[in-house]
Amino acid sequence: MSKIKSLFESGKFKSAFIPYFTLGDPNYNDSIEFGKTILDNGADILELGIPFSDPVADGPVIQRAVARSLKNRFSFDEIFRVTKAIHDHKPETPLVYLTYFNPIYHCGISKFLDRAKESGIIGLVIPDLPFDTDESETLFRELKARDMDLIHLVTPASEKKRIQALSKTSSGFIYYVTSFGVTGERREFSVDLQERIRFLKETIRLPICAGFGISTPDQANQISQYADGIIIGSAIQRVIEENGTDRSKAVSALADYISKIRAAIS
Repeated sequence: MSKIKSLFESGKFKSAFIPYFTLGDPNYNDSIEFGKTILDNGADILELGIPFSDPVADGPVIQRAVARSLKNRFSFDEIFRVTKAIHDHKPETPLVYLTYFNPIYHCGISKFLDRAKESGIIGLVIPDLPFDTDESETLFRELKARDMDLIHLVTPASEKKRIQALSKTSSGFIYYVTSFGVTGERREFSVDLQERIRFLKETIRLPICAGFGISTPDQANQISQYADGIIIGSAIQRVIEENGTDRSKAVSALADYISKIRAAIS
């Protein structure tokens, strides 16, 4: 069984809190401190974003974070160094990368996966990789050989047949996109969100974690009543954006925000 799925079945939480932030915003050393702070204040799984020049699934807040990150000299050595430092701080908390397929292909699939695992990564989320491609099958096979997970996204537009087929190359958990469009904070969610998540649970025998748009403790509390996990990215990235020029201020603001979300879904 995958390490991530085992964590969900351990009974350690009612609903997992899965924060996300982009590595390298505003610089890589600050990212280490941000990652440690998020782990210390309640993350059950931490998503680390690898900056990419064409983040098609991301809204303006994360796009700006990526742009700030790419002003630094990008290198996989830095990505893996920072990842390892975050992992070593709290090795019992799973780390996953959210990235696009191009950086993985550019690095070389085997090389990327080997170095990612050495750095503490146990799963990948790849928004631009359709499950029904040769690349997805190859990646799933290579990940499985390394005891790592391939976490697929499901959207409100995903048809039942595709969802059923997707389960063949999915592991860890399913990232359910709560609404149409790109990432970003939202005030309201679909009235049938609970029903859609229930359907997914019946169709795919994996934990279902909801993301895209969740930002407040009340929203997190509401959705945690029926989702196996809550994924928050843009709201966390906004905290970094608003305070990132002052590391200590950003760390304090992150600790406050993360702890409030954790308390809301406990």
